[in-house]
Amino acid sequence: MLSGVNFHGFRCAVYQNRPNTSEPPNNYIDDSFKAFSQSGINSIRVPLYWESYENDPQGFMEEIDYISNIADKYNISCVYDNHQWECSSYLGYGIGFPNSILSQYFERDHLKENSLNPPSHEDLEKFWNGWWDNKLRTSDGKEGWDAQLDYLKTFIKRLKDKKSTLGFEILNEPQLFRQEDFKKVGIYHDHIIREISTITDKKLFLCYSNSASLNAINLPTEQAKTIPSTNDIRNRITLDVHPYPPSLLLMEYYKILSSLMGNVSIYVGEFNAGIKKGITINENQLKEYVRRLKDFSVYGCAFWEWSYIKDNDHPGFNMINIDDKKIYTNAIFESFVKAIE
Repeated sequence: MLSGVNFHGFRCAVYQNRPNTSEPPNNYIDDSFKAFSQSGINSIRVPLYWESYENDPQGFMEEIDYISNIADKYNISCVYDNHQWECSSYLGYGIGFPNSILSQYFERDHLKENSLNPPSHEDLEKFWNGWWDNKLRTSDGKEGWDAQLDYLKTFIKRLKDKKSTLGFEILNEPQLFRQEDFKKVGIYHDHIIREISTITDKKLFLCYSNSASLNAINLPTEQAKTIPSTNDIRNRITLDVHPYPPSLLLMEYYKILSSLMGNVSIYVGEFNAGIKKGITINENQLKEYVRRLKDFSVYGCAFWEWSYIKDNDHPGFNMINIDDKKIYTNAIFESFVKAIE
């Protein structure tokens, strides 16, 4: 089983509509990968953000070049993830989709004040419904799906020949507000993957689709509709799931879903003890979770999250400490290392 963490970058993870976060500590990427190698970490998942690329294409590309080179040096496999969380910093405190799409459909005259608030349910529903209908257009009139495809191709072509590149994830945590959108997610995956599969033979990861409304019920039979329809593409697919935490019942659900999708392999691209504020995690929990993932024969797992930015709301998400501009692993990371051993 591949065992690793989610790695938070800087240039590939900056907000387009919020003040930039502080600079990472000295030698952040080098020291991080050295720590991974010394601890038995053999893979990482790297969230990349479309809005970060639009904000600074050169800095974005330079950073992913550096990450992939260091990963090559330490023989650590990388899954590059087209990540979004709460849609975009244009709508609130989220990050992901760029201004070139959001600014066409949402008026925001108070971005600075709005950036610390969650996006409204109405805005999210409007965005995702338009996205799955493929009705959203960029500021220059390009279809949203094709614009995202261009962005994906840009970094896939850059990374596809690196020995450390394991694969690419199409879109992190798609959100659904309507029952019929499960099928539309499958159409979207077909559209994107048909093109990507012509330029790379690396693994392709599809993320489990999240229901954001009672009008979209996460039945396994509905989730199964999100997988591409073409058999030659299906053979290259791995399903990424995010159990917080990986309970026995939830893992059984994913096992059923894998069967309905033609026995696709399961990759746990994110996991932790929970997502509520104040969540903590200890060594016994980590041992239990990792043992369960091994029992279910998952393809791999990535613990959330290795980041130089401290998450004050979720203590269990913090794996490193910063002192005098240097990173140091803490007890949570050490417990994870013991668990995977």
